[in-house]
Amino acid sequence: MPFRSFAPGLALVAVALIVGSCSTEPGLPTSPTLSSPLAQGAPVEYFVTLADETPPPEPAPGEPAPAPGEPAPAPPPAPSPAPADSWPPGPPPLAAPGVPVPTPPSTHFRLRLKVDPEPVPYSGRPITDVRSCQILRHTWFYDQFLHAETGIALTINERENFFDGRFVGKNTERFRIEGNGTVVLKTRWCSGYGKFHYAQTRFKGQDENGEAFTISGPWVRLLAP
Repeated sequence: MPFRSFAPGLALVAVALIVGSCSTEPGLPTSPTLSSPLAQGAPVEYFVTLADETPPPEPAPGEPAPAPGEPAPAPPPAPSPAPADSWPPGPPPLAAPGVPVPTPPSTHFRLRLKVDPEPVPYSGRPITDVRSCQILRHTWFYDQFLHAETGIALTINERENFFDGRFVGKNTERFRIEGNGTVVLKTRWCSGYGKFHYAQTRFKGQDENGEAFTISGPWVRLLAP
């Protein structure tokens, strides 16, 4: 079944710290009533905001003026983009015991995941309605499509979010995907670092028969300015 766009005006926000926790931000549009039944196959949108709250880099201190007659130093070379052969990412950074780590993208016969666009172009459009993003000026926007591949309804109970291979937090707000239906997570990231990043979401849930599943979403490339 092809994906369709739909905007019922629902919103769900998860604000994540780079090594912290997720929380719902009250400043966005009305929160969804997740228990409300959806028409079979009708897509629904939720809004998700995630913040890499690693402190932005400090500006470099001013260089002393060169001595009289001393030539000025050459400017540093511009940083080169990440090499093409650096993708897909290698092993994640070492995590503390008990901290979730990302796993390679996986599949499940009941749930299909898609990211659009991918790779994600750099935006830079300010996110001002979420406190943790107000001072983090580098931003990216993309959609995560979750489509039930069979007539069996699914419930997502938990999402684990990763940024550059590091766990940034867990969201336990539940939502339901009707059989053959689609949910779209309108995803926003903000960071203090304007460079190449990558992100991933791992979904945990169960179908209406009570069978549990875990599926790791695609690696999402967040391009540099």
